[in-house]
Amino acid sequence: MNDQDLERYSRQLLVPGLELEGQDALAAAHVLVVGCGGLGALASMYLGAAGVGQLTLVDPDVVELSNLPRQVAFTEEDIGKPKAEALAARLCAMNSALTCSPKVGWFSDESAEDLLGGVGGVIDGTDNHLGRQSIDRQTAARGIPWFMGGAVQMAGQNVAFSADRGEGCYHCLAPQAVDTEANPCATLGILGPVVGSVALQQAMDVLAWLTAVSAVPWGVLRQKDFRSGEVANLAIDKRIACPVCH
Repeated sequence: MNDQDLERYSRQLLVPGLELEGQDALAAAHVLVVGCGGLGALASMYLGAAGVGQLTLVDPDVVELSNLPRQVAFTEEDIGKPKAEALAARLCAMNSALTCSPKVGWFSDESAEDLLGGVGGVIDGTDNHLGRQSIDRQTAARGIPWFMGGAVQMAGQNVAFSADRGEGCYHCLAPQAVDTEANPCATLGILGPVVGSVALQQAMDVLAWLTAVSAVPWGVLRQKDFRSGEVANLAIDKRIACPVCH
């Protein structure tokens, strides 16, 4: 680590349990971000700022005006640009040591082989059920942890799934094949800070996993109602004969 890095990361290097070893672990990490909207973009910004060495960014969409209230990585000048490419440019401008690989397209069972090569962990920013099931299947087959987030209206949820799925998997939590959550924000609405809170928890989970600065609550569905302030933490029940984790 050179003098510039020591200055850049000086505050987080002071955090007990992170220190130089943790910073080196971040620099060596490669994280795939599936979906570059409200969740993926903000989580990516914090990971890139913290010194995660490589981020692959996957999204099929372009930036739209209606994205801007919650997708704060983008500006009006980005409207019409592919989200993955606009986000990569923003991240590299923020931290020139970061390697960003934008991929304009979908994560699917067919594209997983290419997208997961060399990846250590995955952040879910898809906010749709079928996409998450594909992430779950493909990462479980390769022993890769992933970090789910979801937000709608004034409610958010997070779950972290470990590499070996000893605590269960997303298919245990939501085994149905029908996509009942396609683009819920467009039909039900969302407040930007709710998305931000979920994305920051995803980033915190990834940093905790990479550096061991704190424990990751693997397999615990963490839900928060931002209207009432109520919080619920529910351990996932591992399903007998689950096709993914048994």
